[in-house]
Amino acid sequence: MPCPFCMIASGIPASPSPPVLTSKFGSAYPVLSTPTVIAFLDIAPIARGHVLLCPRQHSSKVIGLSPQESAAIGFWLPILSRAVMKAVHGQEGEGGSWNILQANGAEAGQTVPHTHFHIIPRAGASGTEVGKSEMTDAERKNLVLGEGPRAKLEDAEGQELSKLINHEIVKEVTGLEEQGFILSSQDNAPCMKIEGRELKL
Repeated sequence: MPCPFCMIASGIPASPSPPVLTSKFGSAYPVLSTPTVIAFLDIAPIARGHVLLCPRQHSSKVIGLSPQESAAIGFWLPILSRAVMKAVHGQEGEGGSWNILQANGAEAGQTVPHTHFHIIPRAGASGTEVGKSEMTDAERKNLVLGEGPRAKLEDAEGQELSKLINHEIVKEVTGLEEQGFILSSQDNAPCMKIEGRELKL
């Protein structure tokens, strides 16, 4: 069977506002699509707003990432974290709790052999931040492993969440462009100048 993340990456072009991909295998709800990386909603989310970030090119483990892919992922992880938390919980800055998880190999819990990072917002039943005192040891273990109750993402929620998160990402990127931290690019990918060279993100 072909790699599902490669299929998603090949079906969604680089775009500031990537469209939903619908295929015979199901739908993918992208929130970010550049020539180097793609991010989309998990189809069986652990929590509302659970997003996956991965390189476009296939790499089964993190050690196979190119320097450019590594830099791009490092650049996008905090931006995606802020965008997800703002879109899902309306939280700015340090106000929320979330996991960033990554596994390499089946024994480590990797279920799709294409390098990817999970961004998983965490909130209690009332929408408030989960405090340590409210969690059992088993729940903490599940958080670390990225496990927990999972239900299939419904289309309406996927459509809504992908637009909300993408909107927050666009705001983040616009702010970084205005501050001069990144440059606009012709092919829908922001760039950074590092040691006189442009790095596509």
